Amino acid sequence: MSQIPELPELQIVDTDSMQPHEDIEEGRSQRLIRALQTEGFLKNPPAVLRIEGETEQYVVLDGANRTMAFRKMGFPHMLVQIANEDVQVKSWNHILSQGSLPPLLEKVRGITGVELSESDEFRAAAALAREETIAYLVSPDGETWQLGMEGAGTSEKIRGLSEFVRLFHGNFRRERTTTANLDGLASLYSDMNCLVVYPQFSIGDVVEVVSSGQLFPGGLTRFLISPRALRVNFPLAMLADRSPVEEKRRILKEWIRQRVEQRRVRYYAESTFVFDE
Repeated sequence: MSQIPELPELQIVDTDSMQPHEDIEEGRSQRLIRALQTEGFLKNPPAVLRIEGETEQYVVLDGANRTMAFRKMGFPHMLVQIANEDVQVKSWNHILSQGSLPPLLEKVRGITGVELSESDEFRAAAALAREETIAYLVSPDGETWQLGMEGAGTSEKIRGLSEFVRLFHGNFRRERTTTANLDGLASLYSDMNCLVVYPQFSIGDVVEVVSSGQLFPGGLTRFLISPRALRVNFPLAMLADRSPVEEKRRILKEWIRQRVEQRRVRYYAESTFVFDE
């Protein structure tokens, strides 16, 4: 734990001004609504990025399901953390288990514009880095397949990725991981079917995709936002109220000041693993 640096930028914004960048999990937003109504506060505010333009608009980087939950509850405003433009974008990879790989590969062959071909880990990783493919799969015994879309633009690649990821739904258990290496995964996931490795994207890609009206597949992008505001526990009653947003922003500013004054804000500089999520 370290001395508090400059605080993250917390702000109250119109719920309608927030655009998701990824697909929403309908079932998850319903579970979030029940949890929010039970707890009575917003624990972790979504992280958003301002979009250049005449009106106040934001891309939701982290917290799309929370944002959808607020919309469904009819809340006019939401507490968010506004991220800097230099935010780093990384990709999650996926561990697929409790399914069958051959039917998945057969369905991949039916995705328009995607060419499925056998490969090896080295060549598949190189092709992904050259942006010739949109993903590759590696089975526990090392068999490798790559999904080619050479020459396709960002929009086409996102379409291909979305169709690919939708094939998992109801057919596999999906876990997110940062590794692109099979080593050690088999011991953690005894029923693993394959590891799926995805390309890296830029914040410019995210804005371009959202501006074109598309969405990334859910659970693909991750954003390195530092510092990140967590366990804020802001009262839902304040966000549900129909008072003007300017008035709520003044209340938020005083609320944060009191939290700092009461020494209820803590900064942890070291990397942290949380075991109660």
